[in-house]
Amino acid sequence: MKKLFQKTLIAAALALPVVAYAAATPILFDTNGGLAGGLFTVDVLDWTPGNALAVNGNPVSGFLAPGSFTQLLYQSNLGLASLGGVTQAAAGIGGAQNFTAVAGFREVVLSNLTGLNPTFGFADGQVRTASNFFYVYANQVGNNLLGTGFVGGTIALSGYVSSVTSSNYTGGGTAANPTINARLDNFGADDHAGTATLVGSGTSDIVIKIDFANAAYFPDLVAGSSLSFFNSSQVTPFNQADPSRCFSSNGTVGCNTANNVGAVNGVRQLGDTTARNFQFQADGNSSFQKVPEPGSLALLGVALGAAGFVRRRAGKKA
Repeated sequence: MKKLFQKTLIAAALALPVVAYAAATPILFDTNGGLAGGLFTVDVLDWTPGNALAVNGNPVSGFLAPGSFTQLLYQSNLGLASLGGVTQAAAGIGGAQNFTAVAGFREVVLSNLTGLNPTFGFADGQVRTASNFFYVYANQVGNNLLGTGFVGGTIALSGYVSSVTSSNYTGGGTAANPTINARLDNFGADDHAGTATLVGSGTSDIVIKIDFANAAYFPDLVAGSSLSFFNSSQVTPFNQADPSRCFSSNGTVGCNTANNVGAVNGVRQLGDTTARNFQFQADGNSSFQKVPEPGSLALLGVALGAAGFVRRRAGKKA
C-alpha cells in the first residue's frame, strides 16, 4: 500500500506540468485598446488573405539553387478572433479597432529537384535583426492592392521569427514547360494587367517569439510568449485578395519595397536580366503559447520538488 501511494504521488507530480503547458493558450485580447466593450478571451487570430513576397525568389538564373537565400516579407489585415472555433470579435465591427500584421525573415533553399518545388529552411538567428521582424499594429487598415496602410498606428505586438518548421512551394508543369495563368490577379478586376504568373501552392509553419506586448490590447501576454502561425498557405494566382504593389522591408517603414515580379511572376523571361521577386497570396491563422507566470513557475517547482522528495523516500523505504 505504501509503495502504491508513493508511486501515485510521483505520477501526479510529474503529470502536473505536462497538463498545464501542453496546449495553445487562450489569451485576453482587447480590441478597443482598454476602452469599454472590447475585452475577449480568444485562442486563434484569423488573418484575412494577404500578401507575401520572396525577395530574389526569381533570380536571374531562373533557378533557386540549394544554398541560395530569399527574404520573405508578409502583410495582412486581421479578420477575426475566435475561441474554440466560435467568433468572439471581428476587427472593425461593433466598435473594434482594425489590426494589421507585417513580418519578415530570411530563408535558405534546402532543395529544388525539379526547379519548381523548392523547400526552405530558416536562415536568421533567433534574434531580432533588420531582416527578422514581426509587428501587429492597431488602428490600421491595409490596402492589399496599393500595399499601403499596413505600417503605422499603435504597436500592439512585436517580436521576431524564432523557427520555421516547414516551408515549401510547388509549381505546376515542368521547368521547361511551367503552368502559367495569364492573370496574376484573379480577384475581381485584373488590377495588374499584363502580369501573368506561375500556378502553384505551398505551406509554411512559423513560430514568432514576442518581445513586446502592449497591455492595452494583450493584457495577459508577456515578453517570451510565442505566436504560432499554422494552416498558412501560399498560392498563385491571387484569388481572394489583390496582389500588393509594395511591401515593408523592416516593419517600420511602409511600402518601401516594390513587388518587382516582371512579366511572369515566378518564371524568368528570355532576355530579362533584372533580379526579380516572387509574389503569392498568403492566408493563415495564429495561436499563442504564453510563458508561465511567476506563480505558475513556483507551482511547477513545487511539483518537481515533490517528485524528487517522493523518489528519495521511495528509495529509502522500498
